[in-house]
Amino acid sequence: MNSKVLNIIENLKGSLLAIGLFEENLLDAIEKNDNIETCYLLNKISLTSKKFSMTKRGKNKKINIKKIKKQFKKKSLNNIICNYNIIKQFYRSFITNINYLTNKKIYIYGQREDLKKITSKYQRYTNKIKIEKVDEEYLMEIDTSNTKNNFFKDLIYKIKDFSSDFVDILTDILIN
Repeated sequence: MNSKVLNIIENLKGSLLAIGLFEENLLDAIEKNDNIETCYLLNKISLTSKKFSMTKRGKNKKINIKKIKKQFKKKSLNNIICNYNIIKQFYRSFITNINYLTNKKIYIYGQREDLKKITSKYQRYTNKIKIEKVDEEYLMEIDTSNTKNNFFKDLIYKIKDFSSDFVDILTDILIN
């Protein structure tokens, strides 16, 4: 998986938001790529709260992943790369916020079962989703160049997601 993500990083242009990239070779590739103008790294999660430590060229700042929309302007990021294992507890709010922020591509890598949850939710916004198997994990590439965001549409999707999650939890409780 590292070789495929490394290949993607070498071909990126513009601004980048990387969430959960801990490997030194990936961070070195981001540093060496001259086509990446600005890079934001959300790597360290605080154990006491749900905040990430964001670094941008030496500056440290704690941000809440649920309120990531407040840190960046609309469609201000070109590319986003993230590890699903890091964002899985935030995925409900993550999907709507990330669609608001990016204007080109989102790359998410993780296990197949985990990515199936996200695939159905991203298909509401765009049909340009590719999933490919790399080693033991899967890489999902989402093209968000033509997506449109609407407050009311996002609100309806949040209510629908919350109700389906509530029904799933309720059925799990009743079955057990």
